[in-house]
Amino acid sequence: MYLDSIAKRNPALIRAGVMLHQSGAIPANTYVIDLDTVRRNAEGMVKEAKRVGISLYFMSKHFNRNPLVAHTIVAAGIPAAVAVDVQDAQYLHRFHVPIGHVGHLVQIPKHSLKSVLTMRPEVMTIFSVEKARQVSDAATQLGIVQDILLRVRGKGDIIYPNEEGGIWEHDLEAAAQTIAQLKGVCIVGVVTFPATGYNPKTKQQEAAPNFATIRRAAERLTQLGFEIKQVNAPASSCTVGFEVVARNGGTHAEPGHALVGTTPSVLYDDNAPERPAMIYVSEVSHLFEGKGYVFGGGFYACDTTANVGDDTDFHALTPWVCRAFLGRSPDDIFDTKVPVDVGSFFGRTINATDYYGGTLCPDGPANIQVGDTAIYGFRAQVFTTRSQVAVVDSLDSTPRLLGLFDRSNNLLDDMGAPLEDSTRRVQELLRSVVKPV
Repeated sequence: MYLDSIAKRNPALIRAGVMLHQSGAIPANTYVIDLDTVRRNAEGMVKEAKRVGISLYFMSKHFNRNPLVAHTIVAAGIPAAVAVDVQDAQYLHRFHVPIGHVGHLVQIPKHSLKSVLTMRPEVMTIFSVEKARQVSDAATQLGIVQDILLRVRGKGDIIYPNEEGGIWEHDLEAAAQTIAQLKGVCIVGVVTFPATGYNPKTKQQEAAPNFATIRRAAERLTQLGFEIKQVNAPASSCTVGFEVVARNGGTHAEPGHALVGTTPSVLYDDNAPERPAMIYVSEVSHLFEGKGYVFGGGFYACDTTANVGDDTDFHALTPWVCRAFLGRSPDDIFDTKVPVDVGSFFGRTINATDYYGGTLCPDGPANIQVGDTAIYGFRAQVFTTRSQVAVVDSLDSTPRLLGLFDRSNNLLDDMGAPLEDSTRRVQELLRSVVKPV
């Protein structure tokens, strides 16, 4: 769905993807990230966040916690990352990326708590008194007190599938008073998801019902004597939405998709501050009964609607017709744009394993050949895939491949195997590539 936006605002990225694939520098099933554009996106967000008076953590799961990308964002002025789950924390910590927030959207398993706490996250989200007790026990053993955020849910909140959980607003007072007796934790704020969303009808970022819930929760906790330092309001976090966060009493936002230019504001506004910075590159495997089958491994379903609450304000006005660019050189890649079967594109709705995905369904004559490069643009969650990640820069002059990484963020050799000294080589690459603003 972002294909046209990428073609308009960052065509050099598409050309680079074709060149790298056709030359054999990157394999099929690779996400290509434009590091220079990520840097500029992050710098713009830092400037706007300072203007409206909020703080930022950055979400890295969308680009698979890549260390080059993460440290570039830190250098641009967003000081710490969100670790959305324990694996996020581990991968980020491996490359010394500061961790600001951990445990939201996914709680930390009990036997991983001590190791995560030694990473010294600024805050940890808890969904229950029981988890707060586990965190407290682990923190007490380490001789520390961990600041925590309570995830609070209200009756009218929007809740997406597999994101259920939290403390109901009517149980907040009792839960907070119980947690206050635990020696190893300190309640410092509240959090929800989604707090904001982009309304395609008004073309504005707007507060979701959840925002009012955490604002009430923060007020009630303050009345109870807690010092509330954080009202964390993530979801569709981007430059045009930071003023909405501040105006509604939020203190923190957590940009993720905005860093690679795949927020709804980019989709609906060609003048959105962020530019697209990521594409998915694969290859036509074979043709069968008039369709082109493309190597899978990286496709992701991102059209899930809420199972609690009403999120219709944030839905697309009309269904998107997903398409892919096909070609054999940077010069011809924009000549052929083919519709894609939605069932195969949106993930594993037909088959749990996407051996092939983004199936090409021409609506007329199309020159499709085995081995063609296929370019897609969509809202990715690379951490859920088995894809490679290629980081590139200098697209305005001579594109440069900085590194090809596997899903564990190891640098790969020409045979697709992790380099034995990958961690050291990544550290050297970071020193040569990442420069503070």
